[in-house]
Amino acid sequence: MGLYMWEGEAHEVYVGISSTTVVTRLRQHVKNYDHANIQSFRYMPESANTETLRAAERELIYDLCRNEFTCFNREHSAVIYGTSVLDELVSVEEQKSWFTSPAEANLADLRAGGVDQSVLGGQSAVVRSEARFEKLSSHPEYELILEAIATYLRGCVLYPRRSQGQFWSLSCLPTLRMVGGGKRLVTLNMGMLEVFYISELPDGRLVLGVATDSTMLPARMTWWALKHRGASMAGHVHKSAGPNAEYLIFKSPAAFVKAMKKSDKIRSAAARYALARARKGRVSGRYADAHNVLLAEAALERAVGLGLPTVGVGDALRSADE
Repeated sequence: MGLYMWEGEAHEVYVGISSTTVVTRLRQHVKNYDHANIQSFRYMPESANTETLRAAERELIYDLCRNEFTCFNREHSAVIYGTSVLDELVSVEEQKSWFTSPAEANLADLRAGGVDQSVLGGQSAVVRSEARFEKLSSHPEYELILEAIATYLRGCVLYPRRSQGQFWSLSCLPTLRMVGGGKRLVTLNMGMLEVFYISELPDGRLVLGVATDSTMLPARMTWWALKHRGASMAGHVHKSAGPNAEYLIFKSPAAFVKAMKKSDKIRSAAARYALARARKGRVSGRYADAHNVLLAEAALERAVGLGLPTVGVGDALRSADE
């Protein structure tokens, strides 16, 4: 087990962890990144546990990107590779431009007005949404729940009004059994993956989970920086989440909103991950059917008036650790 790094012909780099035979990993990279024409390979054997290696990997990737290396580990934040069905709705150039300031770019989209209602299911979708939306809106913490959803949409989701119902869906009071009791209040899906949720614990406390790109999080003393923001790391959670996925659990929706306003790194990590998931494809099936158009519209309207920093992903990379 250990850390490795290879460099391509154009000086692009890739950093990874080898938990099996490093020769096998190199052969896989030669095959998968044949266009990079790998020129050099470095390997450092290490007996540390996986968590320690992941922290070291994250810090090395962070330093490389901050020093303006092109790092394949962060392909969607620097350059968007390949094609995606998302490109049919939002051009690649628009996606790249969005990264310069997601919160600012989203404001114009949010002010643009409604979308084709046939995409969202028309009046039938409204009728299906009414009962659960009314029940949630009577929750004593509804305003804070709505603000947290609006904050995520404004700061992390690519043009949320344009992409809603197609590349993200928002369920309201889904029927989900939770270990230890409690209940799920809202879930935002991209594809089949939960990227944002708010749950109510048996004692009445609300917790919020959000998926992020671990390589964007504060690289030094990560656990301390997150604890300072009212969050803890939960790991991958889902097998299909991707190698750099890190789910953050916030002790309350209020802690999440505050962190999104104060931490460029956390906000950018969530935005980076959300775009990567959106590029995986549309939401479909039961995930699309569960979209609550009334809750989504309420959150989109609330998002217009939010005050979020306009720092982009690139700027967050270059900024000093919090």
